Amino acid sequence: MTKKIIIRMSNELGNQLFMYASAYGIAKKLNRTLLIDDETAYTSKKNISRYALSNFKISSKKASNKYKFLGFFGYIRRKLLKKINIFLKQKKFFIEIKNKKKITKFNNEIFEQDFSDFFYLEGHFETEKYFKECENEICNEFKFIDEDKFQKSPYYNKIVNQNSVSICIRQNRFSEGLDKDGNENKSNQFSQEQIKYINKSIIHIKERVKNPVFYMWSNDFSNLEDNLFNEKINRVIHDDIFISNIDKRSLDLYLISKAKNHIVIPSSFNWWGAWLSKKENKIIMRPSNSFFSEFKLNNRDFWPKDWIVINE
Repeated sequence: MTKKIIIRMSNELGNQLFMYASAYGIAKKLNRTLLIDDETAYTSKKNISRYALSNFKISSKKASNKYKFLGFFGYIRRKLLKKINIFLKQKKFFIEIKNKKKITKFNNEIFEQDFSDFFYLEGHFETEKYFKECENEICNEFKFIDEDKFQKSPYYNKIVNQNSVSICIRQNRFSEGLDKDGNENKSNQFSQEQIKYINKSIIHIKERVKNPVFYMWSNDFSNLEDNLFNEKINRVIHDDIFISNIDKRSLDLYLISKAKNHIVIPSSFNWWGAWLSKKENKIIMRPSNSFFSEFKLNNRDFWPKDWIVINE
């Protein structure tokens, strides 16, 4: 019997890419077959997210229903199995460990435990340390199915043929979603901190890159006037007709990955856009760990070591 790992997918695209890549690296190191549970976490009516990796050429297969926890009885079965897991010699679950502040880090313990013939992997695993050794394989796993369609975007040739720099800015971070408290003031402060950091990064880019051309992606361009930035920035806004039959998130991720340099905010989606770029001598800027004191990264090992830190 082939030993297996079942990764429980959840949250949005950037999170899912981390989950799959880390599970892939773990499965490879443990010599196990990786299966994807693409349903269990998305069955709740309150969950506004959906499985998003169907747009990539990933090799792992989806788990059959017998490996999922579907419906009410599946929910109860998963809860019970997780309760008794601590008493089992051969574990059926490996759940990412969090400290009291709900912060995680790379955990080598997973490679030292004794697991049953199939076990479940749950967590975000937002660090390349789980898959750095198979970096080229992950890049192949995350090739885009609709690449030919994406290359028809009017932005594609410009980004590829210029000294392009990708910029992302996340607005409404603390005042959107079902579980948010409507803290618009905190969201506005977060946006202002991003703008300040982006302007500092632009200065560093201009010192290192000849004739850089800046492209910006955002979930909301309102209140982002041109005079807030110390350089002309091209906003990436897609024609509704063009994106009517393609996945916009995958398109944006693809275009970001084609930029030659990157200014990255604390965002798993933005992280992957920069990481998937395989341009030689690329420059990637990232904020310091003290960026916006009220915002905490979920993983202490989130940032790759060779990305350039922009301090406050």
